[in-house]
Amino acid sequence: MNKLTVHGTRPYQIIIDKGLRYSIAEWLKPFRFNKIAIVTDEQVAPFYLLDLKSQLSQSYDVFDYVIPEGEKSKNIDQFESIITFLSENYFDRHSAIIALGGGVTGDLAGFVASSYMRGIGFVQMPTTLLAHDSSVGGKVAINHHYIKNIIGHFYSPNIVLYDYEMLDTLSSLQFRSGFAEVVKHSYLMPDPLHEMIAEVNDFTQMTSYEIENILTQSILVKKQIIEQDEYEQNLRQVLNLGHTLGHAIESVYSEYKVTHGEAVMIGILFDLYLSDQVQKRRDPFFHEGLLHWLTTLGYSLNLAEWRCDSLIQAMKHDKKNQTGNITCILLENMGKPYAKTFSINELNKLLVKFVERLNQYKYLNVLT
Repeated sequence: MNKLTVHGTRPYQIIIDKGLRYSIAEWLKPFRFNKIAIVTDEQVAPFYLLDLKSQLSQSYDVFDYVIPEGEKSKNIDQFESIITFLSENYFDRHSAIIALGGGVTGDLAGFVASSYMRGIGFVQMPTTLLAHDSSVGGKVAINHHYIKNIIGHFYSPNIVLYDYEMLDTLSSLQFRSGFAEVVKHSYLMPDPLHEMIAEVNDFTQMTSYEIENILTQSILVKKQIIEQDEYEQNLRQVLNLGHTLGHAIESVYSEYKVTHGEAVMIGILFDLYLSDQVQKRRDPFFHEGLLHWLTTLGYSLNLAEWRCDSLIQAMKHDKKNQTGNITCILLENMGKPYAKTFSINELNKLLVKFVERLNQYKYLNVLT
């Protein structure tokens, strides 16, 4: 078991261990909740909802609300529907929501918890690798008209219970999606995470020990950054490495079955390419060895059709932007990220050149 404490306006613990779902009632006892709603999705519910309800029903009035799987559930209609559900079941300020699922569930359930009666109890219980990132840091949000996370709050959970045994039921696609955020963290604070993940060449061969250690180190990176900048006034925006283009890909290619992590991985490559170009690096971050490694892990790193103009338009909605320009997160060196603003025209040209570079590597998988 690993325990981390995030220090901020409302400090909270992150507990990382196998089988935490079987002792959840003990972990929640200090908060004295009177009623609990478990918000989960239709993919997770058959695996783990009954485990939680059987443990919690001995101590609490327990309700459950199951949402459709996927990003499409992060909308104002689902938000309103859950608020109505809580109201009809007489939830009050001493009640709590448990987000049992991945990033979508955590974002939506957390936004509801932050809004209902101006804030009720909130417990993050991630079931995906991706949620090791999204469940920590207190960002909760919903989308609006395909613009990612444009409506939201900062609302820290009371506790994060990361039962990594639940990762066993993840598909290879979803595990790969979450690992993209681990890769991101390894560039922001490389020691020792970068060397740890460099040893990974096959996700199916990772041991429980390796998964727990990599998870803990990756979460530590985010913890250290958000403790210095809880409300994203400056430093915390470096956690958006890869997300400017990544979110744009998710928006523009919404007809694709693209996961967040797949889109972010392409976005990370773009930010590494930008770093090389801006600094004219002789030892580039973006290189063929990196592309080979990521392809070996199963990532699709190219698009069949690059809609560059549409992507630039989507990037204009990014929350880091100022004065009509687009801000990306670059690296001065490993462990030294910084924000760099580009004009629309400049970034468009660089995106076109990036696509030309990707197209030189014919072995890359194509995202569809």
